[in-house]
Amino acid sequence: MRRVLLIAGALTLLLAAGAAAWLAWTLRPERVREHLINAVQDRFAARVDVDDAMIEIVPRPAISGQRLRIQLRNAPAGTPPLVSVNAFEASAPVRGLMGPRVRLGNVTLIGTDIRIPPGGLKGAASSLGADRPATSGGRTSIVIDEIVSRDASLEIATRKPNKLPRVFEIHDLMMHGFGEPEGARFQAGVTNAIPRGRIETTGVFGPWVTEEPTLTPIRGEYSFRNAKLDDIKGLGGTLSSIGQYRGTLERIEVEGQTETPDFSIDIANQPVPLLTRFRAIVDGTNGDTWLDRVEAKLGESSIIASGAIVRERDIKGRHVALDIQIRDARLEDVLRLAVKAAQAPMTGRMELKTTFLLPAGDQDVIDRLRLDGQFRLAQARFSNIDVQRRIESLSLRARGNEDPEPSANGSSVVSNLRGRFVMHNARIDFKELTFAIPGAEVQLAGLYNLRDETLDFKGELLVQASLADMTSGFKSLLARLAQPFFRRPGGGSRFPIRISGPRSKPEFGLDMGRVFRRGSGSG
Repeated sequence: MRRVLLIAGALTLLLAAGAAAWLAWTLRPERVREHLINAVQDRFAARVDVDDAMIEIVPRPAISGQRLRIQLRNAPAGTPPLVSVNAFEASAPVRGLMGPRVRLGNVTLIGTDIRIPPGGLKGAASSLGADRPATSGGRTSIVIDEIVSRDASLEIATRKPNKLPRVFEIHDLMMHGFGEPEGARFQAGVTNAIPRGRIETTGVFGPWVTEEPTLTPIRGEYSFRNAKLDDIKGLGGTLSSIGQYRGTLERIEVEGQTETPDFSIDIANQPVPLLTRFRAIVDGTNGDTWLDRVEAKLGESSIIASGAIVRERDIKGRHVALDIQIRDARLEDVLRLAVKAAQAPMTGRMELKTTFLLPAGDQDVIDRLRLDGQFRLAQARFSNIDVQRRIESLSLRARGNEDPEPSANGSSVVSNLRGRFVMHNARIDFKELTFAIPGAEVQLAGLYNLRDETLDFKGELLVQASLADMTSGFKSLLARLAQPFFRRPGGGSRFPIRISGPRSKPEFGLDMGRVFRRGSGSG
């Protein structure tokens, strides 16, 4: 029995020694290094180089290194790596380093740059004669339980000519389950360039599509807090936004809302609360955005918009092109953005339809903005009491009342105010501006300068009464002599008028040059 026990003990020791020797042979640092590199190369269909790699097996496996580079196979000399990492550390269970499928525990990356070429890896590699890359389906060659990354950047090149690549600055990324078939859960902080701010996001990324990384799926939620709109020259306010997104890196569907309690344009610098809800599609490769629908609330007024926000090569900022509709809005909400006065010069209910074009560039928003549209006002009333009384007095005279006294009830006499306009270089060119008052109609065209708030309009005042009916006494006799200059076909009078000067105190008067030209038969 004793001999049997000795033999059994010896065999056990031999087996243990053999197992230890096999394990030591299997976990040789150089073999582990080769196994890890092969797993990464297989997963990304790429070539892997690393400097200063250190692998420790006892007391527990640990891996560290510097200057890790993952490069497309057969990439031309000078091509930036797909992935480059300044420094990394990783831990792993022993069994995670032994099988055909490598499994790492915790991986820390410092200074990571990821550059996805146009067309993804498939287009870049296959054209160079590389081996067919592995797909994202099934079991992958490497799984990482947790990745922590600090100071990373992601650059996604675009297939479109004359478009710059999209670059994301990613801070404090944490990812769980990278390489799992259901994708990796993540949370991250991303820097938004303009307006400058930090986006916090959580979601699921992957599984990674090796042959076409831009088709890698992504979904999640985001929050964007306290972004300063004054990063955009000519705007002011603090924006916050929340929303959800899903899709692939090259096509992300986003639904969200924004809140800017103090939105303003520098030319007037009068804050107005602005809320929006939107649906959009974002091209993650270049940041181009197609706005399917935007519902905005400016003060108490509703705005509907759709369009696109795109970026052009070598031009700072983005090109914005929208179609905008405003229905039953308060005129004063809109005017507060463009007029410096504390009180809006006119109130009323407004309908407006316009194209909105904001080219990219360094100039103030108000200098770049281009509008082309038409509008209509109801219940229009001038806030300036003097202007309102002069309009009311004109209405009474137009109906043949002598020495009229405006009513004291403050009711509006302006109706059917409408116009067509084009805005360019901080000036609004009113191609047509008409409104009616009891007994008369005004037809105008002219310019309004947003910067110095001056106006220069010319047009016609069409009244029901004759010139003599609008005066009395000796003035009536003179009016009869002058009536041929102002006679209107079909009855009444027509006066060529001009309105000019500062917005706060405009001058109204006859355009005498046109009066005399008309009298001579040339106008």
